[in-house]
Amino acid sequence: MNEFLRYRFLVDSGVDVLFKREISSLQCSYQFSDDYFRFLLISSGSSLVQTSTDVSFFDLSVHNTSETLEEVNEDSIFSPYIFIIGRWSRDMLIGEVLVGDHRGAIVLIAEDKICDIDSIEELLEDMDVEDIHIVLKNDGDTVTALLSDGSGVMTVLEHSFYEFLDNRLLLAS
Repeated sequence: MNEFLRYRFLVDSGVDVLFKREISSLQCSYQFSDDYFRFLLISSGSSLVQTSTDVSFFDLSVHNTSETLEEVNEDSIFSPYIFIIGRWSRDMLIGEVLVGDHRGAIVLIAEDKICDIDSIEELLEDMDVEDIHIVLKNDGDTVTALLSDGSGVMTVLEHSFYEFLDNRLLLAS
């Protein structure tokens, strides 16, 4: 965690980093948290932040992964609600909630529950959510429905990206 805090300080102090323009553009488009923004600035194009698990984060460049951060989120049915940041395991994605009471929370998304789904409306229908059109009118209500205990689609891991790094990922320095 100390390592992340050191680099976070450098970013906040204005140290120039790779991909800053691209990351700023992504944050402007998707409105993800400042801590995730800092993490992208720190980790893009380098291995400055070492994690204690096999979690793989999507990258900005094509050379490191078959899926880029931007491509994953452009194609995601969750784009208005959740920003997909990586892969927890082969069949679980990690995302940051963008709206509602859970804004900033880090969630696990079961890919097997969404692999044949083309829209949020279709997913909510499969989940047997009542009054889908009313739920879809409010982004916060949509996220709450997706996070409901019985859905099996998503679970909250941590309430913020900072907590996610601190409690689950970063190696102690």
